[in-house]
Amino acid sequence: MKRKSLTALVAVALAGATALTGCSSSSGGTTKTADGKTVINYWNWDPNMVTAMGACVSGFEKANPKYTVKISRYNVPDYFTKLTANFVAGNAPDVFQASGQYYPTYIAQHQIAEIGPMLKQNGYQNNFAKGIDPVTGADGKTYGLTVDWNATGIYYNKDLLAKAGVTEAQLQDLTWNPTDGGTFGKVVKALTVDEKGKHGNQPGFDAKHVATYGFQLMAPQDPNGSQTFSSFAGALGWQAGDQFPYPTQIPYSDPRFSQTMKYLRSLSDDGYAPKIGEFGANTSVEDQLTSGKIAMMIQGSWDVATFAGNSKVKVGVAPLVKDSKTGNRLIQGGGDLEFMWQGSKNKDGAYKWLTYMTSDACQKAAAQANPAFFSGIPAVFDTTAKQVADKGMDISAFSNYLKSGLSAGANYSNGAGLQTAIVPTFQQYWEHQVGDSVFAQLQEKSKQTIAQK
Repeated sequence: MKRKSLTALVAVALAGATALTGCSSSSGGTTKTADGKTVINYWNWDPNMVTAMGACVSGFEKANPKYTVKISRYNVPDYFTKLTANFVAGNAPDVFQASGQYYPTYIAQHQIAEIGPMLKQNGYQNNFAKGIDPVTGADGKTYGLTVDWNATGIYYNKDLLAKAGVTEAQLQDLTWNPTDGGTFGKVVKALTVDEKGKHGNQPGFDAKHVATYGFQLMAPQDPNGSQTFSSFAGALGWQAGDQFPYPTQIPYSDPRFSQTMKYLRSLSDDGYAPKIGEFGANTSVEDQLTSGKIAMMIQGSWDVATFAGNSKVKVGVAPLVKDSKTGNRLIQGGGDLEFMWQGSKNKDGAYKWLTYMTSDACQKAAAQANPAFFSGIPAVFDTTAKQVADKGMDISAFSNYLKSGLSAGANYSNGAGLQTAIVPTFQQYWEHQVGDSVFAQLQEKSKQTIAQK
């Protein structure tokens, strides 16, 4: 897995489990190495985090010589199944990564240790930017730490922009509304090209034979539309929950939501974005952008390293759209969330490793090791921005997000069930199998699903 898409998971195939230090994986009781060090077992699914946190291990072990850290990574499809099985077996890792879809359930199951008292006792200070905070439960207690941050932006193929006569400066200030699309809609049309070279804003454009789409397929892949509708509806003032950070329902019946969905679907209907199933399952969204099939798309900050390192195509990144009338823009932040297992017999070591991941020393080492790691410490992030700039990519859009502060996303109880209950209907809507009346039904379904224990 690359990173969390805010609160949603983006699955990629990874090979088995990767351990950075060799020793027993048992956490039911403390495990010792041959030289007498106590093993801290830490699990995640993210190869970027393996690289980033792996760079912190030597510094941690130097500062805490009686401990050693074992990092294990598992396939996304297997990760949560395996984690749950190890909870039941009493053999879970001391520290583990979890997403907003799952951790509220783990808290309710008493699998996650409350760390608030330990943070207070040890004088823990959060040096991260506004909006990147420790993880609290619905009861207001602190259960975990956010160790980095991520957000989405509009990535674009620079060559395709130039050919269409669109400037990069235009993309830095895109406005949007559901009536005519604002300047965003104009740019999308200009960037769309049919097989005969006609652009979407020219007479004779053939919407049925498109060579390059101006924008990505916007059919949502998660209940809160983290990489699709959230920034558009959010610009109008809509949010993916009735309260934060733990909603009881998602207000899909709000007219601002239905208007947004209708507009985004029209992009596919009118030939400015692909239809569902147009590209094969093996064609990644990154490949769609770099191959010229799509000119712009919403992707996460975790893709900066991928695009900055592309030697064939120059890719830029712009901020998300803002409302044509008010200028409002919704920037939701996410991050890798780390927790201590309640059943750990090594809570002292687990706490030390958990908090070390947010320390200046670890954040600097992680950022240096992997530009895909976005530190929550502004000064450290500035070094990442410079690293990426040296490769020819300006990520000031993300720098500005960090300076202005991020809005917290929603965390849903029974998030996995919500994904299953909601997303298939979005697909049906995109294929015109259901109409706008379905949104009120989806809101009620979201309420029922979130309430399930």
